[in-house]
Amino acid sequence: MSIVERMKNLSEKECPVDILRKEIAGSKCSDCGKCVFGYEGVTQLQMMLGDITEKKGKGTDLALMKELCALMKTQSLCEDGEDVADAVSYALAHHAQEFEAHVAKKGCAAGVCKKFMTYHILAENCTGCGDCLDACEEDAIAGKKRFIHVIDQKECIQCGACMDACDEDAIVRAGAVKPRCPKKPVPCKRK
Repeated sequence: MSIVERMKNLSEKECPVDILRKEIAGSKCSDCGKCVFGYEGVTQLQMMLGDITEKKGKGTDLALMKELCALMKTQSLCEDGEDVADAVSYALAHHAQEFEAHVAKKGCAAGVCKKFMTYHILAENCTGCGDCLDACEEDAIAGKKRFIHVIDQKECIQCGACMDACDEDAIVRAGAVKPRCPKKPVPCKRK
């Protein structure tokens, strides 16, 4: 199946940016090196798509990708480079909203791109046991015994250690829709 066909057959649970990044990484051009536009074009696309999935995408990346694909389409020495260019052009045209959401809104609707996910402690489930505090190596969780703990999103590296440590199912991972949580530690109502 070509990369364009793969991009045409995405489910709602798949992220077009992430799938495109993976498909391009597996293309023949990434190992070939016979033509500059195929090898270097794929390398540049991989870097830009990687940045976009890592929450580092810039507004200029999408225009630069379009321009690069137009050059790859005419300057690649084989069909593989042209196929990559076609796939990226197709994805940018047909999944524009998802690309814009990744770059401008810093969100992944499919919930696939890990850097766009955030962890939250649900007040109604938290017992204030402190297991998540011990599990977090980044000290991104504030709280003390019998207080609802709070995750500092700026400090959190989205490793998921807190979620694994919580036996109460109080910690959830969220994408675009965030749960309501206290902004600072408050006494637990649950024992």
